[in-house]
Amino acid sequence: MVPRRWFLIILIFSCHWLSACGPLTIKDTSTRSFLPIQRGVLELHRDVAIPAHRTRIFFQDGRLLSGINEYHPHCQLRVRNILEQTQMVQADRFTIDKVFGTLDEVVSNEPVRLAAAGASHIAGGGGGGGNGESRLMYSYFMALHSERQPQVTYFVCGGAFKEPAFTDYPSLQDIQTAMGDYATLKLDQNAQNSLTN
Repeated sequence: MVPRRWFLIILIFSCHWLSACGPLTIKDTSTRSFLPIQRGVLELHRDVAIPAHRTRIFFQDGRLLSGINEYHPHCQLRVRNILEQTQMVQADRFTIDKVFGTLDEVVSNEPVRLAAAGASHIAGGGGGGGNGESRLMYSYFMALHSERQPQVTYFVCGGAFKEPAFTDYPSLQDIQTAMGDYATLKLDQNAQNSLTN
């Protein structure tokens, strides 16, 4: 018999696989509708610095960060190469040529339980037993293009690591909150629903 947890995971994956046949969409919580997210424009309003030895910088809660809390929605701006020095990405208008979705999974170990008197072994969590708690996160990868700054490759926005039954892509509003006044995302399909700050 399939454990209940695996049944839920299989059900969620099958729903997302079936929806993958159609266009990728993004939720607009203000209208409770789903919009196609295939092409658009990312307008970066301010210069941002990518630290040395890194290829990305994060946006979360309207702040620019070198690391984020992955249990809350966030975005990141990526560049192609790791350099020895800081890389500046200048305010610019980037076209979004392609969007695809990804799924990340983490499995956390349960706390180690000490053996009771007379027990023949010590029970651990997660490691090899498969009984760790699974968390999933869906993310949008938006391929960016700018003639002036070809080193800028992707704008990535992730939801949050959550239990499989509750995980989802970030909404338009989640992305707006993550970016703050650093950038504006405009979708070709529905310009009036663009993210503005």
